[in-house]
Amino acid sequence: MNKKEKKYFLELLNKKKERVFKNLGYLREGIGTSEKGIPTHIADYGTDEFGKGLGIDISDEEAKILKNINISIDKIEKNTYGICEECSKKISITRLKALPYARYCIKCQREKEKGGK
Repeated sequence: MNKKEKKYFLELLNKKKERVFKNLGYLREGIGTSEKGIPTHIADYGTDEFGKGLGIDISDEEAKILKNINISIDKIEKNTYGICEECSKKISITRLKALPYARYCIKCQREKEKGGK
């Protein structure tokens, strides 16, 4: 990968990272402020709890994405970015443009998903 591509992906990863931070901040803020006291109807309580759970699940997913972004940024610095962690082959530029924090090539990712790994 040349310098221009590295710079492009570093900028792309940093933009994704900024978006994740904004989402996490929004979700945490929403979780903290959603408590409006004790609901007067049991259905309202269920709705409140569902909303909190959904926010926490999304937040966990965003945290996983953030971890993969940080791993990818580290790989750029170590000149190992774009190499599949499973088979050591190059990850296609098309895949990296779509998912810049991809750690596996399409073939290995599909195998991981099939095997439930």
